Amino acid sequence: MEIPTNGRVYVTGSGGIVGRHLCAVLQEVAPGWEILRNTADLTDLAATTRGLKAAGPLDLVIHLAALVPVDAVLADPARGYAVNVGGTVNLLAALAQSEDGDTAIQPETGRAAPRARLLCCSSGHVYASQPDPIRETDRTEPVSVYGKSKLLAEQAAREICQDTGRALCVPRLFSIHDPDQQGSYLRPSLERRLAKADPGAPFELHGAESLRDFLTAEQAARILVRLALGGAEGVVNVGSGTPQRVADFAQSLASFPLNIKSIGTPNILVPDVSRLRALIGENHD
Repeated sequence: MEIPTNGRVYVTGSGGIVGRHLCAVLQEVAPGWEILRNTADLTDLAATTRGLKAAGPLDLVIHLAALVPVDAVLADPARGYAVNVGGTVNLLAALAQSEDGDTAIQPETGRAAPRARLLCCSSGHVYASQPDPIRETDRTEPVSVYGKSKLLAEQAAREICQDTGRALCVPRLFSIHDPDQQGSYLRPSLERRLAKADPGAPFELHGAESLRDFLTAEQAARILVRLALGGAEGVVNVGSGTPQRVADFAQSLASFPLNIKSIGTPNILVPDVSRLRALIGENHD
């Protein structure tokens, strides 16, 4: 994918785990691009509009901001929908208002600048577990409130972008982990347990035989940057293409051999990354 040497990109969620890595990767691989970071509460349309108008003309918007932890969204679904769906709708409404007010004319064409492309980050949670790698064209059947909120955000973004002539890419991230994660995510949950675990005792692990596709947050950020700057469009599954048992992931974090005792019913949630590889190459991480 050919990457333009310069441009202006507006990033929401730049303070999050993936967002911090993404901004660092942008600075590394696209030093000619100006990065503008959203600081507005996306559930506040007026504040979001002011922020985008202050930013000025944009070439690209990368939308990462979301209420992500599945447990947090389940505990407060109204806020989950307000942030994940309402925030996405507000961003697009504010973006349209800011562009409609921009009368800048491109000297080379004599026309108004095109609408900024949008990369709207979604999740593998929009799919249900299935035994085979999941393709972008497979049915979306979210089982969690978080997955349902992300699917609605996708649908809203798709319809609004179609109606307004805006190019849209929807990368669906699967299992992301990072040393700085906190709370109920899998990695910090395992690390807290491992810090107190007795090496000689059985280590009970829910879904130990489940299969996932794990990427570090930095790997995911690099993929998102390549998709965004390369002008990819449509839905793209984002993963490594290498399924891993949850038990093996847990062992990779431990400093001693684990005597894992699997509890619960295992399931499989891994992506088919053929489209991703076609877009950005085989060595996409």
